[in-house]
Amino acid sequence: ETPSKRDAEARNMPEFAIDKLTPLQAAAAGVAVGGLAAYMLLKSTKTVVGAVRSVTASGSTVYESSRAVDEYLQFHFAPADQLAPLVGSFVNESALDFPRLCASACTKHAKSRGRALDVGCAVGRHTFELARDFDEVLGFDYSKAFIDAANKLKSLDKLQYECTVESKIKDTRTASVPAGIDKRRCTFVWGDACNMKGLGDIGEFDAVLAANLLCRLPDPHKFLKDIARYVKPGGVFVLVSPYSWLEEYTKLASWVGGYCDGAGRAVMTAERVKTLLGAEFEVEGDSNMPFLIREHQRKYQLGCSNCLVLRRKGGTNLKKVVA
Repeated sequence: ETPSKRDAEARNMPEFAIDKLTPLQAAAAGVAVGGLAAYMLLKSTKTVVGAVRSVTASGSTVYESSRAVDEYLQFHFAPADQLAPLVGSFVNESALDFPRLCASACTKHAKSRGRALDVGCAVGRHTFELARDFDEVLGFDYSKAFIDAANKLKSLDKLQYECTVESKIKDTRTASVPAGIDKRRCTFVWGDACNMKGLGDIGEFDAVLAANLLCRLPDPHKFLKDIARYVKPGGVFVLVSPYSWLEEYTKLASWVGGYCDGAGRAVMTAERVKTLLGAEFEVEGDSNMPFLIREHQRKYQLGCSNCLVLRRKGGTNLKKVVA
């Protein structure tokens, strides 16, 4: 497995529009399998190979670059009037603050609020939001650049980033940790969602969040097989994903869903996840969660992830998680 493939492992947001795809293929890649989805994808019909317009929307593997950090800081921290100044009035308000939606799902369903784990935390907004309600929050990501940015935000409160206004016209903005958050509760480390043992003995958590991560893992089955060991009995695993499977991230044989089986029956990811985790978890919630990705002030993608809330059963043998 090459480093370039592993670089895409722990993404905190979906990678929809790939310049080498036709508009129809790009749109299909962004539609959430098994749930309501919408998109704003104003692409040219001309196929372009090699051009990368946005790392958050292109599927490119440049997550260690300053550009990637800038775009994720914008997605995580930009207030509504900066994220969508021209189209905000046309978009459901909840889509403009996706990280807080994800954290709120954990808070709402967690019976205890001692420890939380943010898998694929990117530049850290989910982790900070979880710290409003949990005593201790650990966030990890496969991108060292993202973890560096999260730690800078923890120590400095603010971090500048560059956003695209129009083509080559840029603007410098400031990402700020929201008020009312005790940053001392947050810890950011590098880690691999497909090899969580590499994090060491981190113990169990009252809530585990994996937001827009699953369909960017090279081995999603391994992640699902291991996750129960990190969720306390009675705790919750909140899995948020648009299920936008692409072979450049995950070999087709490893997809959890989004394909047809030998009999021609559609294998939907959400239902498959429920089956795979059924020995260890009970489904407590199944809903839709919107998000908005900005490329520039007149181009966006509006998507809708599926949000599964899975409660860990008590006293069940961990070896039964996945066959």
